Amino acid sequence: MSREMLTVAHFVSPYLFRTGSWIHAQLLNAHAHRPIVLTQALEEPERFPFEPIFNVNRNLNAPSRLRSRLLHLAGQFDPAQYVPILREQGAVLIHAHMGWEGARAVRVARAAGLPLVTSFYGRDAGLLPRYPWWRWRYRHLFGHGDACVVEGPHLGGMLERLGCPPDRVHVIHLGIDLGRIPYRSRKPGEQGEVEILVSASLRAKKGVRAAVDAFAAIAGQHPAARLRILGDGPERSRVEEAIRRHRLGGRVTLEGYVSYDDHLAALDRAHIFLAPSRTAPDGDSEGGAPVALIESQAAGLPIVSTWHADIPEVVEDGITGLLSPEFDDRALARNLQWLLEQPEQWPAMGRSGRERMEKEFCAAIQAERVSELYQSLARGH
Repeated sequence: MSREMLTVAHFVSPYLFRTGSWIHAQLLNAHAHRPIVLTQALEEPERFPFEPIFNVNRNLNAPSRLRSRLLHLAGQFDPAQYVPILREQGAVLIHAHMGWEGARAVRVARAAGLPLVTSFYGRDAGLLPRYPWWRWRYRHLFGHGDACVVEGPHLGGMLERLGCPPDRVHVIHLGIDLGRIPYRSRKPGEQGEVEILVSASLRAKKGVRAAVDAFAAIAGQHPAARLRILGDGPERSRVEEAIRRHRLGGRVTLEGYVSYDDHLAALDRAHIFLAPSRTAPDGDSEGGAPVALIESQAAGLPIVSTWHADIPEVVEDGITGLLSPEFDDRALARNLQWLLEQPEQWPAMGRSGRERMEKEFCAAIQAERVSELYQSLARGH
């Protein structure tokens, strides 16, 4: 089978959630095979343009829509919605993005006679398995799926503890489009001003309240420093409360979600990137690592983050940034303080970060590694 003939059906629902830039990068850089997308729902597809996209729920009559909904609640997709498209498009493999998507795709893969690859990213491996129903669904996926792709060894270990055979776990780093992210060496502004950037969903696992607390701890010693927060979510009111409590309204901005282009512009403008990720009370975790840590290092930003999930696989402590233990907010503040007091270290950290991202997190390189996995599975199926 030649590589030019290989069509891979990517299952992702919805297409595409606001923070799904890393999935979009996988599609755009799939030069060794032909990707198509099958989805249960379209959600602002203009943010991440791609063709072809097949909305399997489009034009369903009432009985079919009810059947689809009942199967979805039962943790399955309806093969009748998917198999005709897969056959018409000549797909030879299914790649499901998110563990729950893979679990629901098992019946489709078996009906179509196609191998199934599932990428796990974090919440799907940390939060859902707390529910017995999803643990059972995952065991079914691990028994019938052909491969699971993870960002790093920590996330891979999580899957193995859930029952995934080790030989089905493949560590392939997420890749980003480095061409969209210019590198720039960092130094304080002409008046000593420093912008510390947080760009994350406001969820407990992101630790954004801890970022505000850490900034408050050093703000008095660094009057020219500012904290900029991009993102929104269920923790917003608590983040706002922390800003008020520390009386930082004039030095901390909370801007909500921005477009991906505006996110990249914010990376270019900032001096330090702050990402104090941690395990949430409900078990949610990064699992892998925030994509923003890859993007920020590509841009040349020194990092302040935590020893959490696969973040140490992305950020080299003492080389591209500084890591502190989860929940040790004093250590987090000390690392932020050290970076603010050592701006001469920023260029070396930034260069090391960019070089590492070019070597291990380039979308084109990672797409080639995924394509090699596709080829081996398609040949052996």
